[in-house]
Amino acid sequence: MQYIKNKMDEETLRKIIAAAYKDADWADRLKIYFLAKRDAEVKRIFNEYKTTAEVIRNIPLERMPDSVINSIKLESGKENFFALRPAFMVAVSLVVVTIAIAVILFQNKKDDPVYTKAEIELAEEQVKVSLAIVNKIFKKTESLMREEVFPKRVGEPIHKSLTIINDVLTGG
Repeated sequence: MQYIKNKMDEETLRKIIAAAYKDADWADRLKIYFLAKRDAEVKRIFNEYKTTAEVIRNIPLERMPDSVINSIKLESGKENFFALRPAFMVAVSLVVVTIAIAVILFQNKKDDPVYTKAEIELAEEQVKVSLAIVNKIFKKTESLMREEVFPKRVGEPIHKSLTIINDVLTGG
């Protein structure tokens, strides 16, 4: 152990042990993984602790002392509720992000635009010109319909049809 202390600091050793027992967070596990790839001593220590962790996990409950079982029960009662349920935390995170986006979008909603008197007068003038053009088109269309379409396209075929019916009925 003295050799280990001379070569690496206590914090690194603590992270190696936590990674071997799978108690470290993912960032520390990744750091230790790459450190073990570069340093043979770190890899050896990591593998020793990993082997020990596997042996301990495989001990049946009947063979464990009562003091260990009681300490595990006490520790498990102290664990954070959210740390045990990653899927729950992901769902909560998604809800929080969705609410945050909704709040941001509704806060960024612009108020009704304010128009100047000159803009309003210009818009009124443009509407009057547009309505005058539409009125002119409607009057031309009405006169075209009365003078050409109805008499020639509608009236003449109806007149011919009625003439034929009248000739058939009168025999003539």
